[in-house]
Amino acid sequence: MPPSPAGAAADALGRGDLAAAEDLARAALRAGESLPARLTLAQALAWQGRGRDADAVLAEVDPGTLAEADLVAWALPRAANQFWMLDEPERATAFLRATRARLQSATTVDALLSTFAMNAGSPQRALDLAEAVLRTPDAEDRAIGWAASTAALSAARMGRFAPVDSLAMRASAAGHPGLLRFTSAFGQTTALTMAGELDRAESLARQLAAPAQPSSAIAQVLLGEVLLTRGELDEAVSLLWEAATALSVTGYSWGPLAWMLSAQALGRQGRAVDAAKALARAESRHGLKSMLFAPELALARAWTCSARRDPVGAVAAARDAARAAARGGQSAVAVRALHDAACLGDNRAGESIAALEMDCTFAGLALEHARALAGRDDTRLESVAKRLAAFGISRTSPGGPRPTR
Repeated sequence: MPPSPAGAAADALGRGDLAAAEDLARAALRAGESLPARLTLAQALAWQGRGRDADAVLAEVDPGTLAEADLVAWALPRAANQFWMLDEPERATAFLRATRARLQSATTVDALLSTFAMNAGSPQRALDLAEAVLRTPDAEDRAIGWAASTAALSAARMGRFAPVDSLAMRASAAGHPGLLRFTSAFGQTTALTMAGELDRAESLARQLAAPAQPSSAIAQVLLGEVLLTRGELDEAVSLLWEAATALSVTGYSWGPLAWMLSAQALGRQGRAVDAAKALARAESRHGLKSMLFAPELALARAWTCSARRDPVGAVAAARDAARAAARGGQSAVAVRALHDAACLGDNRAGESIAALEMDCTFAGLALEHARALAGRDDTRLESVAKRLAAFGISRTSPGGPRPTR
């Protein structure tokens, strides 16, 4: 038996086919179906970056008439739309907490609150909330999708790599909304990069390619980030600039991240003017909803300074990135920032990497590289450059030879 119009719209939303989801949901509303179709329509509009339209669709619902399950179903997309598309994260969090107080079971609301916490730069708080949701025996699929994808990315950035793949698989098995798969995948590519498995990270990122926006642009951000690590700067710049431009009309946190990564790639190419333009756009779009990526923004400043031939400013900004990551408990990100700092001329970066006590391939190589750069040990630099290249890792290194892929 074919699905109802509302069911078909929901299926399209789950696939990330937002245009089809919008058309099918509008058809369902014209046919007389109400809340499920309305919620799907609102999410399809929001995920296309049409936050005001989505808010208007949801505002037509009177929450006072809804049973608890329907109240949750309505509150989640409204809060998510407020957080990202309307750029009102404080209002969204307050609204969701107020809704939570009216519920007997708050598991699904807590799952979205965990995602809010992660994006606001509190991955430990996000992980705590998400793990509580995932321990709940009767958690519904959408709660598992939000919580597991959030936990996957939070854990990876914190340097807890072991559970990342299983969390991503659990999120996928829950049939979570299509765009959340990128959150899980970002956790996986981060973990793979830190394990020195750049081929697998790139392969995973390329598998995410999608024909429709904004899925296509978000997939490009993930691939561009991996290529940036590999030193494939021309392709990274092309992908990231295109993605950033496409995402600029939306409220996704991926948009500021794309500009941050663009500035880093352009800075590494020595394109000071273009890097400064990308950095300015990243700074103008950065806020609480993208605070998780504060270290990436500082690294964008670092590489822009490098392109401007300001080594002192470059090192200072890279140190800022490492401190921002460490303050947020993002140990894996801190290691990567400190490696950039070493490549930019920070002779103390090795000490800081060692202090993090991160046990993974990338951290070990970054530590050895930083120490070789600080000691200007050409023999050791050549050796570590070859080992970095064997893993497909490349960094512009003003203080020593550039590892090549």
